[in-house]
Amino acid sequence: MKNKLLIVIIVVILIIGLFFYLVYSKNIKLRKLEKEVFNIELPQDIERVAIKSAIGDSGGNGDYSTCRVILLVKTEITIDELRQKFENMNLKFQNNYKNYENIPIFYITHCESSIFKSSRSFSIEFEELKGINDYRDYYFIEFVE
Repeated sequence: MKNKLLIVIIVVILIIGLFFYLVYSKNIKLRKLEKEVFNIELPQDIERVAIKSAIGDSGGNGDYSTCRVILLVKTEITIDELRQKFENMNLKFQNNYKNYENIPIFYITHCESSIFKSSRSFSIEFEELKGINDYRDYYFIEFVE
């Protein structure tokens, strides 16, 4: 009887330990991606307004394990010009946040409110946009891992 109880306790401890390890390792990956995005040197005509990050759904298997960092920028250039500038920056991240050409995966969307909403069921609110009535010069740049 004591041996069975001991085995149950060990299994429970292992499951709890595995859970904390998975959560902790995802947070480490998220912080590394956030640091890499924060360290991007932006051109003079692009102003960094804020950076937010979270772990969310990728839309694939529903395990909510996709790291996302959202860079909010302000610029008077068009979305196509902004995309071209980011593509021309030749960004290289040290970690695995890239496509097959070692370029970080990012998506640029025009800001329409204080809430960033990805194409998947994922959103982040930016307090920095509260009180803004004209979002014309604001863009969300979403980096995904």
